[in-house]
Amino acid sequence: MTNIVNRAKELGSRYKGEIGLTVLILYVFLLGLGTIGELWEVEWILDLPIFRPPGKY
Repeated sequence: MTNIVNRAKELGSRYKGEIGLTVLILYVFLLGLGTIGELWEVEWILDLPIFRPPGKY
């Protein structure tokens, strides 16, 4: 089990920059998609699970 943890830490430290950039790009994409859905009231975007308010459906 410790071998798996050590391997994960090694991969995380090796690809830290790429992982951070990927998360940032995904965040900006979702932010833009949500903004488009709100401004132009695009229902299929607003009905995606990530943009639904808690308790809806």
